[in-house]
Amino acid sequence: MIRAFAKHDIADVIRLAQKLAQHVNDPVPDLTAEGLGNLAFGERAVFQALVAESAGQVVGFAAFSDLFELHTNSRILHISDLMISDQARHAGLGAALITAMRRIAFDRGCHEIRFEVCRENTEAQGFYAKLGARRTDDVDLWTMPI
Repeated sequence: MIRAFAKHDIADVIRLAQKLAQHVNDPVPDLTAEGLGNLAFGERAVFQALVAESAGQVVGFAAFSDLFELHTNSRILHISDLMISDQARHAGLGAALITAMRRIAFDRGCHEIRFEVCRENTEAQGFYAKLGARRTDDVDLWTMPI
């Protein structure tokens, strides 16, 4: 079952986010329940999320936010994270999360959904390709430290 992320899901989402960080060899995020609650539900919330449940347990999530490109007049739904626990993989929950986000993007008038996939994560690349996603080679991702 896919549903909106709620405050009572915070501990499960933190646990899954930490597993995702380990999976892609990122530093484990220093997330607290209060901090994540403010980021998702506070006055200046910066993301929304959906959770995937199986047998009453949260076994996956997708975090997303809105983007806008002025020069193309394009609304974009950006997926920052998508994670399904190891024991729940290959049960269709990742595809169900993507389907739900496609619906959200359509309802918001978005032009596309964007996300990043680590070059080494060939399993994720195959998953997204099966769902119709394609790699873009016309831009490079740049970051600037603050």
